[in-house]
Amino acid sequence: MKTLGRQYHHTLMDRSLPPAARVAPGEDLVIETLDACYGRVRSIADFLRFRDGPDYRPDPLTGPVYIEGARPGGGLVVDIRSVELDDTGFQLIGPHRAIIRDEVVDWDCYSVQIREGKVCLSRGLELPIDPVIGTLGNAPAETPTNHPNRLGGNLDCPQIRIGARVYLPVEVEGAMFFLGDVHARQGDGEIVGAPEIGARVTVCFELLDQAVAAWPMVEDAESWHVVTAAATEGEALRLGVFEMARFVERRYRVSFNDAMVLLTMCVSLRCSRTGGWGDLERVVCTGFPKRLMEQATAGSGESLKQDMRRPRP
Repeated sequence: MKTLGRQYHHTLMDRSLPPAARVAPGEDLVIETLDACYGRVRSIADFLRFRDGPDYRPDPLTGPVYIEGARPGGGLVVDIRSVELDDTGFQLIGPHRAIIRDEVVDWDCYSVQIREGKVCLSRGLELPIDPVIGTLGNAPAETPTNHPNRLGGNLDCPQIRIGARVYLPVEVEGAMFFLGDVHARQGDGEIVGAPEIGARVTVCFELLDQAVAAWPMVEDAESWHVVTAAATEGEALRLGVFEMARFVERRYRVSFNDAMVLLTMCVSLRCSRTGGWGDLERVVCTGFPKRLMEQATAGSGESLKQDMRRPRP
């Protein structure tokens, strides 16, 4: 099994960078990642030095990975096989961070330890680990970026975890895939950040002739999700609902109206990232349970539409 070391880190998903690894579809790859502050922060003093120092940079991303056979216009499937967390990380909270304005006056930093399958914070708080991949995606054909976009980016979507399959459009030869920004666990919204930590993430790639959707999609055992981003949560939500309706229309062979009606009865709308994060966009994850959608469309794709349009006696 190949390993891509964390020394191959960059701040942007950039197609012009030389590949740090080349893999074939179906081949497992271990991607080592740094935490969001390059392993330099374990206390509030560390954070203030890093934030105000000359070496401050955005979150590191490991890559790029060149996937043999990936072509523009196709799709890339990323299987998240496993995530092995480092022993230590950090959690920040402070003024004007995410949804906080002046409710928190001073910056604070919690040291994070991983022990016996738990995220243990320095104040005696602990929860089971449930790793989340905060950033992943393919390099765009044009301007390099780390922002959430149609090819991935800084999504902070808690559905991107062990066992998930992530579907991404491809714009450049080889896809040029990046991954980083692992969280020890995270709820919806990333309301004040998350436990930032380095990791070893095992992934496997599959190629599709065309992308599943125009935005990143996430499949797990129970559900389908689409991840969209915009300047406001409302705009991101609209993008997600209509993208998911188009997906349901194609996959389950129903009309667009039928898809919207079904979604209004079973959709979940989750804010993956909200509040102020500099110029990063808000991110929404729109999902539905596979079982319910399969039950709803088990008959003819036309039958639902016909029944709903049947004239009253």
